[in-house]
Amino acid sequence: MQHNRRHSHKFSMLNIKPVVLVGICLCWSFLANAAPFAYVTNQGNNTVSVVNLASNTVISNVKVGIAPVGVAVDTKQNRVYITNVESRSVSVLDMLTNQVIHEIKLTIAPVGVTVSKSGDQLFVADWFNDQVLVIDAKNYLQTHAIAMGKLPAGMVLNREGTSLYVANRDSNDVGVIDTKTMQITHKIAVGKHPFGMALSGDGKLLYVVNVESNTVSVIDVHRDAVIATIPVGNHPYCATSNTDGSRIYVTNTQADTVSVIDTETQKVIATIKVGGTPEGISYDSQHNRIYVASWMDDTLTVIDAETNQVIQSIATGAQSRAFGQFIASPSIQ
Repeated sequence: MQHNRRHSHKFSMLNIKPVVLVGICLCWSFLANAAPFAYVTNQGNNTVSVVNLASNTVISNVKVGIAPVGVAVDTKQNRVYITNVESRSVSVLDMLTNQVIHEIKLTIAPVGVTVSKSGDQLFVADWFNDQVLVIDAKNYLQTHAIAMGKLPAGMVLNREGTSLYVANRDSNDVGVIDTKTMQITHKIAVGKHPFGMALSGDGKLLYVVNVESNTVSVIDVHRDAVIATIPVGNHPYCATSNTDGSRIYVTNTQADTVSVIDTETQKVIATIKVGGTPEGISYDSQHNRIYVASWMDDTLTVIDAETNQVIQSIATGAQSRAFGQFIASPSIQ
């Protein structure tokens, strides 16, 4: 999982003036309706860059654990979960303050991470012990440890949240977990070294990135069967979908490109040159843009999804990875 430098890898109410209350309400209202934010893990300097996507500016660099990699966002609870491989922990960020509010200590090296639809459960991939941990997001205690394939990495829930898909890199398959019983229902053979995955915007298809095969396997989530295999660029890594599921975007780490897939034809229709060693990738539906984390260049490349053209490069921290769907807007309960 490690890279070499080029390729690898928020009193008293009696004392508050009305004007202050108005200010607080306005601030919260702004956050609730704000443009999305990107939460970019920087493995090289142990931070998360928080980027305001309305202005494409970094508004905070949050110190987290050692060697942060994975990202999962829960907008119901306004939490961002960051996996720290070397400190063996998960940092919990408050989206409203951009502060770490808790550090979940683990005995394993966490990589992939995702959160249940309700926000009550956190799923963490244990890279070295071939299992998926389930953590109660309210008390941060582990509730399950589910044996998985070799070197589990990316994880994606189906739209209903009833099935968790886990890419097992060295087993060359995707495990399917029933989130009610916490049992594996079956495994789906894919290409060599599956790592990142993305559910299509319409929720019908799962796109699995096969690093060593230079392909993407397309899984029909209703049948849990591979229905297509799409050649992409060299050493692909992560993927994301636009809102309606008509396009899938795949990072190619050794080609420094993003492949754009038309999901009607299941073919690559464009290849976009981006920053060096692109890894994490996520879609901003509000602005119809794609954001790509560059591990080599310490940047976030911005792509206009209408034109497939790079429109900006945003400086982040060292060795940006952003493994997971890292874009979201905070909400007020």
